Amino acid sequence: MVAATALSASSTATHRAANHVTAAEAAYLSSMTRSNPSGAGEVGAYGNVPALGGPGAGTAAPLAAIASTPSGRGYWVAGADGGIFAYGDAQFFGSAGGTHLSQPIVGMAATKSGNGYWLVAADGGVFAFGDARFYGSAGSTHLSQPIVGMAATRSGNGYWLVAADGGIFSFGDAGFLGSAGNTHLSKPIVGMAPTATGNGYWLVASDGGIFAYGDADFHGSTGGAGSSPIVGMAATPSGAGYWLASADGGVYAYGDAGFDGSAYPQPSSTQVGAIASSPATQGYWLTTLPTPAPPSDSQTVTAQSTGPNGTPLGTFEVTCYDIHGRTASGAETSMSTVAVDPSVIPLGATIYIDGVGQRTAQDTGGAIKGHRLDIWEPTYSDCANWGVQDRSVWRQS
Repeated sequence: MVAATALSASSTATHRAANHVTAAEAAYLSSMTRSNPSGAGEVGAYGNVPALGGPGAGTAAPLAAIASTPSGRGYWVAGADGGIFAYGDAQFFGSAGGTHLSQPIVGMAATKSGNGYWLVAADGGVFAFGDARFYGSAGSTHLSQPIVGMAATRSGNGYWLVAADGGIFSFGDAGFLGSAGNTHLSKPIVGMAPTATGNGYWLVASDGGIFAYGDADFHGSTGGAGSSPIVGMAATPSGAGYWLASADGGVYAYGDAGFDGSAYPQPSSTQVGAIASSPATQGYWLTTLPTPAPPSDSQTVTAQSTGPNGTPLGTFEVTCYDIHGRTASGAETSMSTVAVDPSVIPLGATIYIDGVGQRTAQDTGGAIKGHRLDIWEPTYSDCANWGVQDRSVWRQS
């Protein structure tokens, strides 16, 4: 039995804004490749990793994940719609961009050779490209919470998937080393990273709490000290440290992870979405997402002024997603969107959710089964704060 280490101490964190560095740090950083992202859809480079850029704000969907090549001289970024963009020595091996996805892409991992990669969707579906072999998925599994990330084994012959409730799904030669699935989490899990040996992994929650399994050592955590939610983590080449990235562009360094700069503060129109490190050199990349404008006053008043009349449907478990794009019904995601199980609530129906307001059933998802709903909110912070809640629901039309 492998014991989990769920800790919240934050004494060893290194978190700097770009304009809050000492003269020595400034000189050190100026000697390395460093490029801040300038807007949504961009990739910033920090430390000894190349600045290769990103597709920009004109992409069809927000960037959902990033993975480095084995050499550290290139990377792939994946859009939430399954589109793939390759930079440096990363080659394009295919994408899920033309595939109808029940749920958005949330993570990716590269093979050991660098000649392939996997994508994983929020419903646990796995897509393999190049020399990446398909070892299984959680697509047909009833998920209590959506998948939020994945990591490949050292051999490249397997991978782990992690869900927002800390559940771990192992495939191929990926060993199950423990999970936070039975742990009461203050905030949802948002990412994972494997150790250099492949015999351990870390999970990180949006409040910066770290859960360590196998030979993964605890090196520190933010413990909820940050003002912005954590969105992901990446391990150092040695596996003796890791970085955490927050939505506002802040970077926290632990163990032998050096602080090589941050994107903090991001422009008000963007937020950091993912972090990846190089397996060959010290440093990391940060991707950026668009932050939509808040709903208009008229939208807010309408939602609040519509009362819970109609047919009671009972109590539902309500989760949240913030992916921008088109729903299963073809409509753009918005503050009126809710994902439902069509066998329980038909698409097009208007429902009232206690404490949320009126929503239209426009979307579906592999994990949305039975008395479960997934509301749409405009930012990751909104969803991280929401977590999982039980709410009474009425059908109005």
